Amino acid sequence: MKRLSNILLLLAVVATGMQLSSCADDDFTSTIFDTKEYPLDRNQFTFPLDTFVKVNFLEPYNMHFIYRMEYTGSDKDKNLTPASYDKSCQLAVLTKYLWHDVYKEIAEEHELFLKKYSPRIIHVVGSMNLNTSSGTETLGVTEGGTKVTLYRTNMLNPADIADMNEYFFETMHHEFGHILDQTKLHPTPFNLLSNGLYNASSWNETPDSVAASQGFVTNYASMSYTEDWVETFARYVTDDSITWNEKLGTAEYEWETVDLKDVNRDDEVDENDYLSLLVPGVNIDTLGYLKADESGNGEHKIYRRVCKRDADDKVVFDENGNVQWVANSIGARQVIMQKLEFVREYMRTQYGIDIDKLRNIIQEKQFVKNADGSWKREAYFDTRKMRVRLRLVNAITNVDSETGKSKLDELLDVLEEYKKLQKN
Repeated sequence: MKRLSNILLLLAVVATGMQLSSCADDDFTSTIFDTKEYPLDRNQFTFPLDTFVKVNFLEPYNMHFIYRMEYTGSDKDKNLTPASYDKSCQLAVLTKYLWHDVYKEIAEEHELFLKKYSPRIIHVVGSMNLNTSSGTETLGVTEGGTKVTLYRTNMLNPADIADMNEYFFETMHHEFGHILDQTKLHPTPFNLLSNGLYNASSWNETPDSVAASQGFVTNYASMSYTEDWVETFARYVTDDSITWNEKLGTAEYEWETVDLKDVNRDDEVDENDYLSLLVPGVNIDTLGYLKADESGNGEHKIYRRVCKRDADDKVVFDENGNVQWVANSIGARQVIMQKLEFVREYMRTQYGIDIDKLRNIIQEKQFVKNADGSWKREAYFDTRKMRVRLRLVNAITNVDSETGKSKLDELLDVLEEYKKLQKN
């Protein structure tokens, strides 16, 4: 069985007391940056990317895309490295395609919407930002509603949509969600749906499966109601349909955390259903079920769906010999859907954004459809779960049989056009 990493993910948000009036009150006839024109140097190797970000980010949206890591704007307590030029090019064109172009299709007066609410600066860093004391990783940071820093750019992998969303675009929507929420506060009744279940101090010790059974879309959402709000928004618009439905399915059952040493290894159901994964048709925890003990002593914990047991702690089967799973006691699936409805209505009334259309456009840009309009799926071996699963076919790196190019190739062709200007 593959051993999962002990590093948990943390979408860190820098807490500030700053109000976002600087965003809302900007004079959009001008810019917060130096207005003097500085011609780009065609002799610079980076001229194509510099031109792209100027034309596609700065000029229409008053936003800087900074890929040359700025020491003064970085976490000086961490050993960070700059983003490579090639990966910066990929992230820049994908940011336009999967974020700005999406809102361009859906938002009324889209340029004003993004110019008014999107961060003024996106700062990308090449390396991971690890927090060694807590065993977590900071994926992104927003500062004062004006700047978002993204890490691990050098590990950007467009061939893996789930990975790319997890580390970049879910993070972007997460941080953007904070900006929108701080500009127009989300409705207070949302905060009461999981009142008493938030855990600010040790949320990272809770697996996503257990968090789902408590009514949260991720364990990080269980940190506070503000994180719950933006995680619900960001996960819904970036999760593909398979992932989202699996998450809702997970929330329908009770989940528990058990030390591996306490599992009755003579119990065949425990051995097969939770460890070896040899029993066909059993839906194991879709969000991760095994992790190394944080003490580092080699022990493991199991995150498993709760099944009915008798007085001797033996699994109870139904008349057909199937395991009887314990249904969720708080209606966690319904809680998640209630939270989503709050987000849906808020985005519609406060910003004129239909998040279902937003989600569909994102998925259409990321995944391939069949001729009948359904999503094209493929089987793959999930090394984390150690089993064959289904996923949607990647439209970003899928090569078109006629053109011989992928969508990413086409997006990067724009930079090649700018590169030609250097020869003139």
